[in-house]
Amino acid sequence: MGWTYNTADPNAPTMGPTITGVAAALTGISLLTVGLRMYVRFRLIKAPGVDDWIIMATWIAAAGFAVVTIIQTKWGLGLDNYLDLPADNIFNFGLIQYAGAPFYITSILGFKLALLFSYLRFIPKGIYRILCIAVIVGCTLFHLSFLVVQINLCQPIAKQWDPTITTGSCLKGVPFYTSMASLTIFFDIIVMALPFPVLATSQIQKRKKVVLLGLFALGLFITIIQIIRIQTVQRLANYTDSAPLILWSTVENNLGIIVACIPTLAPLVKYFAEQRSTRGAGASGGEVSKQRNVGSRYAMQSWKGRNLDSRHDEGSSFEGHIASKREQNSETGGNGSTEYILDDGIRKKVEINITRV
Repeated sequence: MGWTYNTADPNAPTMGPTITGVAAALTGISLLTVGLRMYVRFRLIKAPGVDDWIIMATWIAAAGFAVVTIIQTKWGLGLDNYLDLPADNIFNFGLIQYAGAPFYITSILGFKLALLFSYLRFIPKGIYRILCIAVIVGCTLFHLSFLVVQINLCQPIAKQWDPTITTGSCLKGVPFYTSMASLTIFFDIIVMALPFPVLATSQIQKRKKVVLLGLFALGLFITIIQIIRIQTVQRLANYTDSAPLILWSTVENNLGIIVACIPTLAPLVKYFAEQRSTRGAGASGGEVSKQRNVGSRYAMQSWKGRNLDSRHDEGSSFEGHIASKREQNSETGGNGSTEYILDDGIRKKVEINITRV
């Protein structure tokens, strides 16, 4: 038995296995990055936010799209020659393709919203924060409009998957998908470019600034994928010839999730780097290594509910203000002010020596 159901030739050439492998692999990688993000936010720095819940919902939508795509390959998605598609498969093929659209649109909206709500963690009050909120509203309205039109592309709706319905009408698919993809590129560019002015003028270390800007620049790959999708849309012969379009859609939504998660993993990298240095110090012995084995603790302060100086706000990193200094006076015996993080919050120890003359 071949890959596709009901084909006259069981060995009819198909991209089905390739589409399945790509969808499964990318969905697994995006799950890994989301899992690491959840570990950082919920366990390491104990500062989950709206953006984290959004990215979890986004991965569920992307996984749903991957599952629908894999099932659709069994009903004919990916056949090299659409004439090999059995007439008995057209109903299920079209119905599954219709079911996949809400998953796709939700997933591409989700990773954009996750990034935008992440920006609100470090963008100070002012024009950029207002602009960020405006982009959130505009992006949400556009994708909801996209979804409403997509699920009502034909009247009656069942005409999208039932070839026996000969009455009614449908919007022309190629112009619709081309215009939607163009507007999606527009929002992708805005979302990816939005934090650059704030980060470029912030007072964080130059090395960190370059790294953060580089991470956000990864979003350009998503724009490139959208451009490739437009090319595939324009080459559509009919709705059954959608394998390249769906393949690149699977790449797009999973890559968007990965790009949205990577910048949040910085505390995890720093944590393991410090653990490695701690083990190295332990090899040389001493009471100091015992004290350092506790490891680093991180805490995040978001702008919401915080009364922070605007200068301090602009100097915050992508993860907010992360305090990770250890209590050094216990090691060196010196005096001074030390901030350190405990499981129940941030404490500050201040020692003051007064000498009377």
